[in-house]
Amino acid sequence: MRVIRGFDEDAGLNAPVAAIGSFDGVHLGHCRVLQYLCGYARQTGGDSVVVTFDPHPQQVLRPNSDFFNINTLDKNIELIEKQGIDVVVIIPFTQEFSHLSYTDFIDQYMINRLHVSTLVMGPNHALGHNRGGGREAIETLCESRGVQVVELPEMVCHDVAVHSAKIRHLIREGRWEDVDELLGYHYEWEGENVPPRVSKA
Repeated sequence: MRVIRGFDEDAGLNAPVAAIGSFDGVHLGHCRVLQYLCGYARQTGGDSVVVTFDPHPQQVLRPNSDFFNINTLDKNIELIEKQGIDVVVIIPFTQEFSHLSYTDFIDQYMINRLHVSTLVMGPNHALGHNRGGGREAIETLCESRGVQVVELPEMVCHDVAVHSAKIRHLIREGRWEDVDELLGYHYEWEGENVPPRVSKA
């Protein structure tokens, strides 16, 4: 798998099929998106591409909150690679970048630089400043740019929607079996700081 950090190099991608997100934890919901992404890219003869951010947007937008990463970036990249993805593009997330509108993000990054042909996303996806671009707005914009959008249904495990925020909550409570179930693999804490109310023991 090729890892591109920023846009200093020419990506040189072939009809890329892309998914955008933090992908922290690479849980079962993420894996459904990634597996579909790989399959669709193979069918269309394009490259499967994950566009993610470093640091996590919440670390920049809410630096004083109790937010923590589920995994390190390297661990998330390793898990993404296991799903068969061709390319990961890591965009540096800064305060300045956070003010970019969803229209500018799609035009400048997805279309002008990566030349994305198809965008795969979940039902609650939003992009841009203050999450200004919701699903319908993104679909409308992409359609006007000739980019296809594929929306996948929400992943539910035992009547629980699989989200990174839910998994963080379970980690805080030390509910490790539930954490493993939603992640789809055995979780080991690798962060420098211990999440609230959780010990390393």
